[in-house]
Amino acid sequence: MKLTLATKVTIARILLIIPAVVLYVLAFYIEKAFLGLLIASCAVYGTLLASDFIDGAIARKTHTVSNLGKFLDPLADKVVILIMLFLMLWSLSFTKYFPNGYILYPHDGLVFALLSGLIFTREIVISVFRGIAVKRNIVLAADIWGKLKTIFLDVGVAVLILAPVKFGPIYFCAWAGTIIFYIGAILTIVSGANYLIKNRHVLADEQGENSEEK
Repeated sequence: MKLTLATKVTIARILLIIPAVVLYVLAFYIEKAFLGLLIASCAVYGTLLASDFIDGAIARKTHTVSNLGKFLDPLADKVVILIMLFLMLWSLSFTKYFPNGYILYPHDGLVFALLSGLIFTREIVISVFRGIAVKRNIVLAADIWGKLKTIFLDVGVAVLILAPVKFGPIYFCAWAGTIIFYIGAILTIVSGANYLIKNRHVLADEQGENSEEK
């Protein structure tokens, strides 16, 4: 199978998560290079996000939209977000880098973990739903809510990479990233519910079809 240029860019985008992860993890073990490694991780992650606009543009301009590209593009978005969310939960154990153990307010860590779990669950449900749609040859279009969700989560996670960095008297990135992430998490739930309700016809007649098969 010959890979198109757009698909190669998408694959490169997925692979970029590796250096972003390595740099982020190393930051918590190499104290002298802590700030530099976090900034480097954020820069790689930002490049990864920016490339999301490139592969789609190339595919449309060169008329090389492929089924593999359609599969990998949304997969890339989900993989990079979920991996970074799990890493940030892991980083909570490094309390020396955060005041009060990275707690901006009471139960901050718990809320972050629960929202991350909801985001993960939403992606699983939507993926299964899309699988059913494909099996039934139904094309489902993305909507504005899903795009907004992706933007807020991407930006929120990018800013949260720098959460341990103190700018002036406050941990600006920790607060700003948390707020943006929360908005993205709310949009995740809203967009997921809207997507299922709007496309509920995908599940229509399932009961009847099963009865006929029996």
